[in-house]
Amino acid sequence: MADLRLKSRHDRNKNRLFQDHDMPTKSTAGAALALLALSLSASLNAQQAAPAPGGAEPSRQTAAAQNAATQQSGLLPSEDAGKLEAESRQAYEDGEYLRFYIANMKLHKMLPYVPQYMYNIVRACALLEKPNTAYHYMLKMQQQGLAYNFNETEDSQNIRNTQAYDYINNMMIEAGNPAGDGTVAMTLAGDPADFQAIAWDASRDRLLVGTLNEGTVLAADANGNSEVLLQADSENGLWSVNGLAVDPGNNRLWVSSSSTPRFAAHSDADGNRNALFEFELDSLGLVARHDLPNDTLYHELGGISVSDDGHVYVVDNVMPVIYRKRPQQAGLEPFVGSRGLVAFTDVAVTPDNSRLYASDPATGIFTVDLTAESATMVSGPETLNLAGIQSLEYVDDKLFIVQAGFRPERVMRLELEPNRLAVANVVPMAIALEAFDWPGAGTVADTDIYYFANAGAGEGAAGSVIMRTRLDAGSATNAIDIEDLQNMLKPQDQ
Repeated sequence: MADLRLKSRHDRNKNRLFQDHDMPTKSTAGAALALLALSLSASLNAQQAAPAPGGAEPSRQTAAAQNAATQQSGLLPSEDAGKLEAESRQAYEDGEYLRFYIANMKLHKMLPYVPQYMYNIVRACALLEKPNTAYHYMLKMQQQGLAYNFNETEDSQNIRNTQAYDYINNMMIEAGNPAGDGTVAMTLAGDPADFQAIAWDASRDRLLVGTLNEGTVLAADANGNSEVLLQADSENGLWSVNGLAVDPGNNRLWVSSSSTPRFAAHSDADGNRNALFEFELDSLGLVARHDLPNDTLYHELGGISVSDDGHVYVVDNVMPVIYRKRPQQAGLEPFVGSRGLVAFTDVAVTPDNSRLYASDPATGIFTVDLTAESATMVSGPETLNLAGIQSLEYVDDKLFIVQAGFRPERVMRLELEPNRLAVANVVPMAIALEAFDWPGAGTVADTDIYYFANAGAGEGAAGSVIMRTRLDAGSATNAIDIEDLQNMLKPQDQ
């Protein structure tokens, strides 16, 4: 079976998209009911997403990780993705290719953005000698910019040696070539996996980055020189730094932090504690610590976003929950959760606090209308694939995302429709660049997006590479109409 990988920001080890291991969890009936109530506490009407053409609700973590998260929330899907994956593997091993096809079709319907399931559907159709269906899904993958070479699997033998196969497969191979705009802005010393949080601080003209192991916040200049602004200690109470947000208008630096075994000073007595820390931006004095209420579930606070009026939103990297800190009000409150999602990697709020976006690498982008109090999934054209989102930024009716865990890893601009519920244009900005090895968290600074490029490189890497891509880079992709493809493949008159 092809080994496509998709990992969450809370786990920098390269795990298969859906693998057989559970994340830490202590599920109880009371906790499950509490989280179910949580999803209603914000009076949001979680609506079903209107499927984007070609499939719309995206995909994230691992089947087991997905199951752990949904079990924690008490919100189990009608069919378990982990069981379907096991069914897929067993059917393939048994040579029962119709079962293999059915299992992957169910998985694709459940998580339409996961490339592995489309890849398996093509293989199954080839083994079942259904070339037209195989070409349909190959074309679907190509339109979404995915880069796979079906010549690498013997399973494709029955659909090869046709104009359609060669044409689509060659385009998919080409999609994996490095392209777009991206330059190395700086390299920070240390294990790339240790750097998870990044934010632009215009007041210092520096990038701020956070570390997991030591719980530090560093300010880095354009040459990669850095100084320690904050260091976890008994006085400030910080642990691993998972998320950063700068709010210059309100003179605030926000830090999400978790006590986990990755934190060097972690002890069993610390347990699984999480908090949003509020510092003065100029003096770095601690203003307040907003603890996540202790329960029996496993949490890791992650990405943070702040509106102009001071509303702070922070996501849970393990569960599909967004927390909110209101201006002039102490404490974090559960704001919204969704039974159809797995967990979040990042969050972005519009400056006027009218709309919120949160990325789930398995199911796509969840959006909340903060005025109408309704929620849905972002939809889009056939060229849209929202798998593996590690970073999400909002600027002027555009979403900027960093995607990892499939081929090709990339930075994308999503130009929104006027209603801001759907993507009008999909624009690749940087694709499969040489430095890319699990690109991760990013931040916008003036006319550029800065992002960690090599979180998956391992301790042997020369350091953590931060890359820069222009916000206006790239041009919109256009889907190939199936009739156009058929016309292109017709024999030419002599």
